[in-house]
Amino acid sequence: MMPPSTRTEAIRHNHEELLNLCDRLEAIADSLPFSLDYELCQQVATEIVPVLTRTQTVEELVLYPFLEESAGSCFSAMTIDRLKGEHMCDRLAAEEVALTLNAVLDNHCGLSFETVGYMLRGFFECLRRHVAAEKSLIEMFGTPDSVM
Repeated sequence: MMPPSTRTEAIRHNHEELLNLCDRLEAIADSLPFSLDYELCQQVATEIVPVLTRTQTVEELVLYPFLEESAGSCFSAMTIDRLKGEHMCDRLAAEEVALTLNAVLDNHCGLSFETVGYMLRGFFECLRRHVAAEKSLIEMFGTPDSVM
């Protein structure tokens, strides 16, 4: 198990990394179809699944158990359950986004650029909302540093 300060720092770092990924997805969506940055697109396609998986692993092992212990209301518990449930959907969506970006790069994407843009926007908006909800819970209940 990680030391307490390392756990909290990992959560913060992972949130920042996810938000940075969202910013880059937004830049890609904004660039479609005429100004696509192929290098950025390749970086994001390569990083999206590992970054999301690493973030979700720390949340599931460290953050959610702490928040569940700290939840003082039915609403808090339901919010935590909803966030946990979003992980699988987010992971599947990240895989689909990576495949789509690679297809765009290979000129084998059967989707219109407008559809790809909507897909990217929907994905990064969901991730931003998810991170914001977790940050709100951390502000309410504190950090996992208080455990142990």
